Amino acid sequence: MNRLALYLSLVAVLILTTTPVLLYRGTPRPERVRTLVIVTPHNEQIRSEFTSAFIRWHTKHYGEEVGVAWNAPGGTTEIRRMLVAQYEAALRHGVAPGGDADLLFGGGSYEFELLSRPLKVTVDGTDRTTTILEPCTWLTQGELLELYGPNEVDGRPLYDPKLHWFGVALSTFGIVSNVAQCDARGVELPARWEDLANPALFEAVALANPAQSGSVATAFETILQRLGWERGWQVLRRAAANSNQIVASSSVIPTTVGGGESCTGIAIDFYGRYQVQVLADNAQETGLPKLDRLRFTAPLGESVVDADPVAILRGAPDAELAKRFVEFCLSLDGQLLWQLPHGPVEVCGHHPPEHYSLRRMPARRAAYACCSSCFVDEIDPFADQSPLVSDPNFRDFVGPLFVSMAMDDSRHLRAAWKAIFSHPAYPNAGGLVTAADVSDPQLKEWLTAFDAMPTVVGPDNALFHLAKVADLAAVRQGWIKGKFAGSGLWEERQQPRTVLRAAFSDFFSMQYRQITQSAALLH
Repeated sequence: MNRLALYLSLVAVLILTTTPVLLYRGTPRPERVRTLVIVTPHNEQIRSEFTSAFIRWHTKHYGEEVGVAWNAPGGTTEIRRMLVAQYEAALRHGVAPGGDADLLFGGGSYEFELLSRPLKVTVDGTDRTTTILEPCTWLTQGELLELYGPNEVDGRPLYDPKLHWFGVALSTFGIVSNVAQCDARGVELPARWEDLANPALFEAVALANPAQSGSVATAFETILQRLGWERGWQVLRRAAANSNQIVASSSVIPTTVGGGESCTGIAIDFYGRYQVQVLADNAQETGLPKLDRLRFTAPLGESVVDADPVAILRGAPDAELAKRFVEFCLSLDGQLLWQLPHGPVEVCGHHPPEHYSLRRMPARRAAYACCSSCFVDEIDPFADQSPLVSDPNFRDFVGPLFVSMAMDDSRHLRAAWKAIFSHPAYPNAGGLVTAADVSDPQLKEWLTAFDAMPTVVGPDNALFHLAKVADLAAVRQGWIKGKFAGSGLWEERQQPRTVLRAAFSDFFSMQYRQITQSAALLH
């Protein structure tokens, strides 16, 4: 066996299996208790509440006490990469895939879709295939119809038609803002994505890296889909230029905004609402006035609702217990856990969360029909849908373009942006200002350079411009998917994605430096 391959496979397995956190509620744990192992990007509060609730539910319905061990190695994108590495290593070495964890719980539907696809490696000329997620064939179409009704919200599926994953909660994206910080800057609380382009928010916006977080990649993709490719990138670039931090995890943003480190930021709804809840609970516990310190807003008609799934991993050590966890998550007991206020007393005839109001949206319509009057939030994602027709080429460009545009040379990005909005002819509009909105020749030139997108070379010197949506498919297939291999555009030892991103980075850095150099000549 190749030593490097063996080493990498062992590392992948160790990442997923080392020191899981075992949580157990109730009576002292029996020595041989069945323990469910769940891989998750969810925070500690969700893990704690679902541990207590599942153990209580399982004891009631099956007369058996169980334990739950959680593995939370990072965001969903990072988890997917780890799982792919682990299952590919198993295929290469001819061993049964999986066997380390039972379930994957939480994250956007996009990552679960990727994990549903067949995984293939070639060994000595022979293809070996598997899937990472195990289809739940025990659920019939009649049961799914009873559970979900129509398999759709905002034009997106609630569960995988091939039964690899099932949405158990719903997520959307929005803007979380610190009320006092906005007041201090004289800025109205941002209510639209374009509000994040306001120069008054310079060095005050918090963002997360879409290359590390699948949920953030989905949020950024949604902005591009809702606003359009060109305008969406204009907003994202200015939001990045206004940022004072771009973090690895979306869960951090509401905390930093709530603490005053940033004025506002793009956040997943439940992280934003949960932090609002934390501040309210802290005020109540300390006897302080309940101040309106943090606000979460989902831009009307500019976001989208997405399923947050659960799935059984192939090779689950306890497939029966994993099945029961899925059953629990889809039951009303599991669904109402997302939105009932926490406390010791039953609400609407159901046991609420014990310590934390999770403030997430259930995935089943029945939860809203029976108990919405008891919910913490007045919300029903099924009542006011805005279906989104997506361009399938957008997603693969989100990470490479944003990182090269906003992070690789952030110093010159911010300097160029400051030069632009400090120009005497820059309008005091507060929102998005582009070259089309100004008449001053120099400012128009700077804004044009600031918003420029790179040109990509194809075989036979064909040129594709990333400002044109029509050119995206060719670049995606040729460079990102590698179909231009052998055409001399990159060396055999190079990864085309890496070469492409480096070219993006050089292009954006040059554009920003041209602006700052031009601005320096004025002084």
